[in-house]
Amino acid sequence: MTTVPTPIEFGPPDMGGSLAMRAAREPDASLTLTRPTPAAAFRAARRMFLRGERVDMQALASQLGVSRTTLYRWTGDRNQLLSDVLWSLSNDVFEQAKADHPAHTGAERLLAIFRQHVGVLVSARALQVFLQQETQAALRILTSHEGGVHQRTVNALAELYREEAQSGSFSPRADVDSVAFAVVRVTEGFIYNDAIAAVEPQVERAAAIVALLLE
Repeated sequence: MTTVPTPIEFGPPDMGGSLAMRAAREPDASLTLTRPTPAAAFRAARRMFLRGERVDMQALASQLGVSRTTLYRWTGDRNQLLSDVLWSLSNDVFEQAKADHPAHTGAERLLAIFRQHVGVLVSARALQVFLQQETQAALRILTSHEGGVHQRTVNALAELYREEAQSGSFSPRADVDSVAFAVVRVTEGFIYNDAIAAVEPQVERAAAIVALLLE
């Protein structure tokens, strides 16, 4: 995911996450990069993931010079840390896509954001490596309700759809939470299943279905 914008830009505070993720969101988090702090732990885990390495808790604790107990207190268990890392990376891309389409409105804007967001994700080598090397864990973290990425993605999309609806530019045929859930499930099917099968993900095919949902 080398195209993820920097510095880290997270969604609103209600997106949850570990102590480490919340600390990395703070405005002065850049001052903690070289010290063993929760923010430094989160950033180190992101770098490890982006290099295509397995996010190993013992290796991360050793790199930071802290005990595993301290690391777990900061980041939660490995699944929690991976969930937060994956969500933060995806959300960076999502926020950038929103910022890149200020001139569009309504369904046109929503579809443009979808294409850019998903287009970056499917080309992200780090995500492809994770899906291929840790398939079951990756699918559980990325697509299950309890995994931490799926529901936060649905929430972020629903908020975007709600904003467009309130502006009068978008008239969803169902409640925005249901529409967002459907869009996320379509996206997951095209991104993750194709990546596992080593098939080139069909972003435009997914976009065609999403366009019907956003009519």
